[in-house]
Amino acid sequence: MSSDVEEVKSRINIADLIGEYIRLQKAGSNWRALCPFHNEKTPSFMVSEERNSWHCFGCGKGGDALSFVMEMEGIDFREALEQLAQKAGVELRRIEKGDRERENAKPRLYSILELATKWYEKNLWEGKGREKILKYLRGRGLQEDTIRNFRLGYAPDGWRNTLDFLAGRGYKTEEIAKAGLLVEKNREEENVQTANRYDRFRDRIIFPVQDIMGRVVGFSARVAPGGDEKNAKYVNTPQTELYDKGRILYGLHLAKIEIKKRDEAILVEGNMDVIASHQAGFQNAIAVSGTALTTDQIKIMKRYSENVKMAFDMDSAGQTAAKKSARICLENDLNVRIVLLPRGKDAADVVREDKKIWEKAIGESRGLVEYYFEDIFSRFDSQNPADKKKIAKELLNVIKDISNPIEQSHWLKVLAERLGTEEKILADVLDRSQKKEKKTFFESEEKGEGKASYPGYSLEKKIIGLLAAFPKECRRQTENINSDYFSGIQSKNILLAVLENKEDFNINKVKAGLADYENTKLLDEAIFEVEAEIEMNQTGNQKPLDPGEELKLYGERLKKIRLKEKIIEITQGIRKAEKSGNKEEIKRLMNEFQNLASIIGD
Repeated sequence: MSSDVEEVKSRINIADLIGEYIRLQKAGSNWRALCPFHNEKTPSFMVSEERNSWHCFGCGKGGDALSFVMEMEGIDFREALEQLAQKAGVELRRIEKGDRERENAKPRLYSILELATKWYEKNLWEGKGREKILKYLRGRGLQEDTIRNFRLGYAPDGWRNTLDFLAGRGYKTEEIAKAGLLVEKNREEENVQTANRYDRFRDRIIFPVQDIMGRVVGFSARVAPGGDEKNAKYVNTPQTELYDKGRILYGLHLAKIEIKKRDEAILVEGNMDVIASHQAGFQNAIAVSGTALTTDQIKIMKRYSENVKMAFDMDSAGQTAAKKSARICLENDLNVRIVLLPRGKDAADVVREDKKIWEKAIGESRGLVEYYFEDIFSRFDSQNPADKKKIAKELLNVIKDISNPIEQSHWLKVLAERLGTEEKILADVLDRSQKKEKKTFFESEEKGEGKASYPGYSLEKKIIGLLAAFPKECRRQTENINSDYFSGIQSKNILLAVLENKEDFNINKVKAGLADYENTKLLDEAIFEVEAEIEMNQTGNQKPLDPGEELKLYGERLKKIRLKEKIIEITQGIRKAEKSGNKEEIKRLMNEFQNLASIIGD
C-alpha cells in the first residue's frame, strides 16, 4: 500500500490540486493563500511543490495532497487515495484481504448510481419519457444541451423497473437498496404486488445529484406532469454511504470554476433554479439539496468564495429558509446579499420570462443586514414602545451573529439611532447575550475538548523538521535534544531515525527506515513547515534565522515543558504524602521539586 501511496503522490502536483479548491498566489519558491480551514484576513496558508506539502501557520493544519483532500472533502484516507489515484491514472493494487469487501462497496455503489443515471437518461430521450417529459422540460425553457449537461432523466411508472434493470446487470438487491434506489415494503400498502423492496422513483423526472468530482451520489425526483399529485412533489435519495445532504450543494461540480472566477456564488432554492441560471449564463449558481443550509455546506462554499447572493422565493416559506440560511452565513463570516425576486416567482420563472430582470435583480441585491433592517422596520411601528422592543429583540439577534466586530459596531449604532435609544443600552443587552453563548464554549475549552495535540507537539514537530531540513547546520546542537522529552510516539520514532543517520544524513534512507505512511507524512510536514517559516521570515526582511540556534531554542523550550509537567506530578505526590503523613516521602519529593525548579529558573 505504501508504494501505491507514494506513486499517487508523485504524480499529483500539489499546487495544481490545491489550486482547484482555493486561489493561490506565488510567494518565492512556494505558494500562499487564505486558509480554507479557518477565517483569516492575512494569508498564512503555504504550499510547497518541492516538498509536496501544505501548512497553515494560522490554525496549524498541514500535510500532503491526501490529507488536504481528506480535510476538504470530509472523506477518509482510502477514499482520498482512490480519488487521487483516479485523477493520477494510478491503479491501486494492494488491498488487505480483510478490507477487500468493505473497500469494494463504495465503488460498486458509484457504479450502480452511474448506471441508473444512464438508464434514466435513456428513458427520457428514447423511452417513455420522450413525449411527456421532454415536452414539459422544453416548456420550462430548457434547451437540449442544458438537459444533457445536467443529465436529467425519467424514471418510468412501475414498481420494479429500476430494480429489475440493475439486477439484470449483476447487482444484488441489497446493493441497490444501499444506493438509495429502493424502498422497504410497508405492510399497510396492500396494492403493492412485489417483494420486500420496490423502486423509490416511479413516474418522476430525475435530477442526478453529483459530488464535487462530478460523481452521481443520489437523486432528486420531481413528480411527472399529470402524475399522482397526492404524492410528494419531490422525493430525494435518503442518507446513504455516498449521499449526505448536509454536505452536498447541487450544481457545484459545474459551478466551482465560475464561482472562483467571479469570486461570488449565487445560492438559489431548487434544482430548476440552478439549471435555468446556468443556461442563462449565470454559471456560478448552486442550491442546497433537500435541506436547510448547513455549516458543512458553508465551509465547502468558502473554498471558492466568501461572497454569496441569496435568491429565494418571496413567499413565507422561501423567506423563512432565506433567513435561516443567512443567519448561519453571518456566523461563518460570509459576505451575504439578498436578491429580491418578484413575489410569487422563483428564480427559474424570472430567468425564463426575462433574463435581464434576473440580471438586474442580482445586480441590485441588498446587503443582508440592510435587508433585515428594512424588513423588520416595515413590519413594526418604531414609535410604539411595544413594537420598539420587538424590533430591538429581532435585530439584536441578527447583529450578535455578525462575526466582524467593526461591522457589528456599525449596525448597533444604526439600530440605536433609528430607535432613538442609547447605544450603550443596546450594547449591554448584546454583551449579556453573547456572554451566555460563550459560556459553553469556554467550559469545553477548559476540559480540553477538541484539542488535536498534546503539550509540546508543535515543538517536537519543529525539532524533527529542523534536523531533517538542515542536518549540517544542526549537527552540533543534537546533544541538546533528548528523546526522553518527546511525548509523541510518531515524532519520537522519527527523531531517533534522524539522529541515527545524522553523520551521513540521507532523507530517503530515513524514510525507508520509517516504512510507514503516517510517519513519512509527518516528517514531510515538519520539513516543509520549518522551511516555509524561514522563507517567510526572510521575505519579511527580518534577521535570517540560524537553524542550529533555532534547534537549541526549541530543545530548551520542550525541556521546560516536560520539567513543568514533572513538577505538577511531584506536587500531586507531595499532597498525597502529606495526607498519609509520610514525612520521608515529603522530604524526598521536596528536594526533587527544588532541583527541578532551579533548572527551570536557569
